[in-house]
Amino acid sequence: MPQIRSEILYNQAQQDDYYKIALTCSQAFGAAVPGQFATLKIGERMDPLLRRPFSIHRLLHENGVVTGMEILYRVVGNFTGQLAEMKPSETIDLLGPLGHGFSLPAENATPVLAAGGIGVAPLVFLAESLNAAGIRMNHTAVFLGGRSDADILCIDDFSRLGMTVRVATEDGSAGEKGLVTAPLEAYLAEHRPGIIYACGPHGMLEAVYALAARHGIPCEVSIETVMACGLGICMGCAVKTADHPEGYRHICKDGPVFEASRVFF
Repeated sequence: MPQIRSEILYNQAQQDDYYKIALTCSQAFGAAVPGQFATLKIGERMDPLLRRPFSIHRLLHENGVVTGMEILYRVVGNFTGQLAEMKPSETIDLLGPLGHGFSLPAENATPVLAAGGIGVAPLVFLAESLNAAGIRMNHTAVFLGGRSDADILCIDDFSRLGMTVRVATEDGSAGEKGLVTAPLEAYLAEHRPGIIYACGPHGMLEAVYALAARHGIPCEVSIETVMACGLGICMGCAVKTADHPEGYRHICKDGPVFEASRVFF
């Protein structure tokens, strides 16, 4: 998990309060898997004191070699506010790749992806990895949910891969009105995917797993939470699981991706 001084390649506003930043990275990211993350620290600033974790949104390649990575983020506080103001050629402290990511299915499996808001961030990397692994992307579907159309991101990224994209917003400003689990439930009534991958708010993950369990479909979830160290040292991001002697695992080290059946929601 190399720690480097990373150069900002670009830092672009997407929509509403969402941004996409590209950073140079070490060769260690060539072995990164979807669902892993990196932690960032801006210079020598003490506010905020702790590093901040961000999912790897996409890897950038040059001549077949990983030279950078993208992070998709939303401005929600002090750190992300500072991050949004940073310019190309400025540097930032980068540590990663960290954590445990998604497992890729067998080549003949048909995956389904589900995201709530910024939970879409690791799923673009996942979709691109599925495509590279030979999965028939025109047989796959991704379900994107949010409070409004401002929270629906990356449609073009998934469409470009040939995936079916279905959208739900709570206010009905884009796609179907309601929660993202509604169109997912309708889809599962007619299709049987080999696995469901999900990332988003805790309540959404619980609901997605309930649907997966009802239909007997394996499900992996990426759990969003506050992480203090990102290395499993501070013990501040524990989640109750069924497969650990002490009853808990740590999201930053053992996750953020877990087999949903192992997590007590």
